[in-house]
Amino acid sequence: MTKIIKARWIIFTLWLAATIALTAFQPDINAILRQQGQQALSANSPTAAAQALFSKMEMSQGTDSLLVFYDENSISAEEMERIRAGVQAIRDSGSELGISKIIDPFSTPEAADSLISGDGTTVMVSFKLDQKAGEIDDIENAIAGKLGNVRAEHYLTGEDFIQNDYLEAALAGVEKSAVLTVLFIFIILIILFRSVVTPLVSLAAVAFSYLCSMGIAAQLIANTGFPVTSLTQVLLVLILFGIGTDYNILLFNRFREELAHGCPTDEAILNTYKSAGKTIAYSILTVFIAFCSLIFSESPIYQSGIVVVIGVAVLLLEIMTLTPLSMKVLGHRLFWPSQKTGGHRESTLWGKISSASTRRPVIAVLLIALLVAPTVYFHEQKLNFDNIAELGPAYPSTKGFAIVADHFGRGRAMPVSVIIDNHAALDQNEALAVIDTLTERLKQIEGVDQVSSVTQPQGSPIPDFYIGSQVGSVNSGLSRTQDGTEQIADGLKLAQDKLGSADFSQAGQIADGTVRLQDGMTALTDGLKQVQAGLAGGSPDSPTLSNGMAVLETNLAAMSGGVAALAANYETIQAGYAQMGASYQQAAQALLGAKSALTQLQAVITALGGSYAGAQSDPNYLQLQQSVDSLTQSLSGITPQGIEALNENYAALSSGFAAANQSLAAMRSGLEQISSGLQELQSALDTAASGLGTIAENMDSVTAGLSQLESGQQQLAAGLDGFSSFGTRLKSVNSGLEQLSAGLGLTNGFLSQLNTSQTFHLPAEALTDEGFQQSLEMFLSADRTMTKMIIVLDADPYSEQALDTVRQINETLTSGLDGTVLAGAQFGVAGPSAMTADMNDVLNRDLNRMIVIVLTGVFLVLLLVIRSLWPSVFITASLLGAYYAAMFAQNYIFLNLLGLEGISSYVPFFSFIVIVALGVDYSIFLMMRFKEYPQLSAKEAIVLASRHTGGVVTSAALILGGTFATLLPSGLTLLVQLAAAVIAGLIVLCFILLPVFLPAVLALPDAAARLFPKKKQGLTVKEDSAV
Repeated sequence: MTKIIKARWIIFTLWLAATIALTAFQPDINAILRQQGQQALSANSPTAAAQALFSKMEMSQGTDSLLVFYDENSISAEEMERIRAGVQAIRDSGSELGISKIIDPFSTPEAADSLISGDGTTVMVSFKLDQKAGEIDDIENAIAGKLGNVRAEHYLTGEDFIQNDYLEAALAGVEKSAVLTVLFIFIILIILFRSVVTPLVSLAAVAFSYLCSMGIAAQLIANTGFPVTSLTQVLLVLILFGIGTDYNILLFNRFREELAHGCPTDEAILNTYKSAGKTIAYSILTVFIAFCSLIFSESPIYQSGIVVVIGVAVLLLEIMTLTPLSMKVLGHRLFWPSQKTGGHRESTLWGKISSASTRRPVIAVLLIALLVAPTVYFHEQKLNFDNIAELGPAYPSTKGFAIVADHFGRGRAMPVSVIIDNHAALDQNEALAVIDTLTERLKQIEGVDQVSSVTQPQGSPIPDFYIGSQVGSVNSGLSRTQDGTEQIADGLKLAQDKLGSADFSQAGQIADGTVRLQDGMTALTDGLKQVQAGLAGGSPDSPTLSNGMAVLETNLAAMSGGVAALAANYETIQAGYAQMGASYQQAAQALLGAKSALTQLQAVITALGGSYAGAQSDPNYLQLQQSVDSLTQSLSGITPQGIEALNENYAALSSGFAAANQSLAAMRSGLEQISSGLQELQSALDTAASGLGTIAENMDSVTAGLSQLESGQQQLAAGLDGFSSFGTRLKSVNSGLEQLSAGLGLTNGFLSQLNTSQTFHLPAEALTDEGFQQSLEMFLSADRTMTKMIIVLDADPYSEQALDTVRQINETLTSGLDGTVLAGAQFGVAGPSAMTADMNDVLNRDLNRMIVIVLTGVFLVLLLVIRSLWPSVFITASLLGAYYAAMFAQNYIFLNLLGLEGISSYVPFFSFIVIVALGVDYSIFLMMRFKEYPQLSAKEAIVLASRHTGGVVTSAALILGGTFATLLPSGLTLLVQLAAAVIAGLIVLCFILLPVFLPAVLALPDAAARLFPKKKQGLTVKEDSAV
């Protein structure tokens, strides 16, 4: 210390130069904080891992944000047009603003129902915002410029905008708190020291510490990735100015005491640091250890508290170098204009309270236990992570969010997002079926309102994508097919009967008779020609000839009747074959259709076997599959080519019938003309030659007709041979159709059991469907290996119910993927609710871990300082009791009286650190004074130490409590609750536990000695013997 006093000006110069340099070149941590935001969770947290997967999947970087337009009287058509133009202007400047993936009701009409409220008062436009384009404030101003013509209220909201407003509120609170802290400390120090100089010196010394600490921390934040949050500056300001002023009060009081004892300035400084300096060093050590333990926390926000370690290290350096300089330079003038020569006045209040507790230590300890124990036993930690509620409705982002929540639902404004990263493509039936099953299972979770996925893009199943619906269609088609098959079978049976009853042998006899008829007609024609020649020569046998002509005429009439009957029979046969031909054509086409239907049915059955888990072991399914395969095989011979060959035979048959009928008609006409000629011959033999000539000529045509008739009958015989074989085929086909009908009935019965099945099966044609392609683009990554789901909760995203729902979502995803084709796929859950659930788990773990680590570190320091076990245990217990009592008061005030949902998430942790780390200072102040009276009993020493340090502890607690009280006007719930918790903890510690509990437990051994004197004497003898 002597060297420090001698080198005081060099030290001052170094301090001044360091302060100026660090301040001048200090990076703007507020700008850094706005640019990168505060990381609430570590990079290996589930939510952070999910965000990393989303960044890998999404082509557009950034966070989801909303532009909200609102008019309480409904947005008019004209205003809607202005909004459309404004949104288009933003879209045109998207790259400049860092905005992408804009979805609005104008360019995406199908989304209008979900973007325009039912009452027409609110319009939402969603987009992704990449902060790399600039600071949020600049982006807000640029967007506002694009919407200059829009008259409706418009707000920007979303994670980035809410976080920005929260940071603005926190930084504004810090600045306000810093000013109020300086004013408060200045006033309190004036009251305590009755001096103007002392407050200025104390504040200047602490200011040097703060500026240097902040400069070092800013460099680490900018260059090494040191954690930074909105609490970084708050903690540094409050703790440095709080405990720095406390330490200065302790030092200046001790220095004034030494000066009052007549010590020279240098000696007074040395004596001050020999006593108070050691106390301060131990106190700073406890603060250092407590905040160093934050390195073991998981939360980056908690880790940001390590900045206090830098602060207290610089503060210790300042106290050991710069404060002695002010004492040396100013001396007595340090307390000007006060003429007070003594140190701090004794505290009669502490003296009376500690004296009373030492007289009745058992009662005092029981009383404290009755007061503190319930606060520990009934302690309930209910955290609130809702930054929106903490901010209140005064900020644009929270106003916009409130409008969205009112008109669309808060859960819809802040949905939960699920992402799955698989090693293989997901646009296959098996993978899609797993995703769809997961979608349905997630819907069954209590608290889930809607789930949208690639298989259910609108949040509801698409019926055509499920086997139940597909089986229903198949059942209907199979029923119609079965009915048609039965009709075909009946028709074929009838055709088969007709073919079987037809006497095809008569066709051959007709042909033979036609040949004989043709021979007779030839002879008749020759005879007629000879008659004609005879008549022409005047034959004497004309009478006989006349009689012969009469007989000939009679025979010709009989022949003509026979030909007519033959023609009629031909026409009847031809009509029957025509009718049979129509039935045959229908049967042929029906068989081809049945064959095609069976092929499709085979595909459905195969798909069913892959999708329906029990199909391969179901005897009905196996019988159905075997039956369909058998029917398909039986119809394999029926091909379009075979049907075409039969068509050719049938055409030839029809042609033969037509030719035969045509020949018979010609023959009948010729016979009629012959008969007419004979009549003419009979009536006038003189004209016989002429008649016979006519007959002879017509006989030639009859003969020609007979030749054609013979040719047609030959074709008819060939066609009938083909139809004979076709009849045989019809018989086998008819048998197969009967089996097909039975099989179709069995199929219908089996498939009817699956009508209600919700097993997902994507038809092949759906993969090329434009609507489903949009779903793939929306929910799958470009390489189709990643998919996302959007889950809307029906509870407040920050509520305890939402946190439980998110936990169930994670459990469902784990069990739903296990044992499927997606087993081994990575998945993650993101969104405000998921982040809140992760933070709740992390913060609870951190608090439990830090309680053990910090209390252990504090206990070890106390053991080093006091060198006594039980007092160290009791002090540690009193610090823990002060924390639980503070949190009990906190819950009562903010939850029970004010009706808030919970305590701000970071309040319990930082309250514990501050109460324990800074509260232990006051215990060390008291115990260090206690150790100055080794000649007194423990009871007397603690009462005397309480009387001497009570005023210092009270003043220090008042300074620290008042410093935190400057956070109350900030308006930010986090800062207000932190201040309230620290103040409550200090009150319990400094006015109940330290003056009552600690003296009582230290006096317990004396009380025990009075109650059990013999036992005490025996113990004393043993101790003396040991010595």
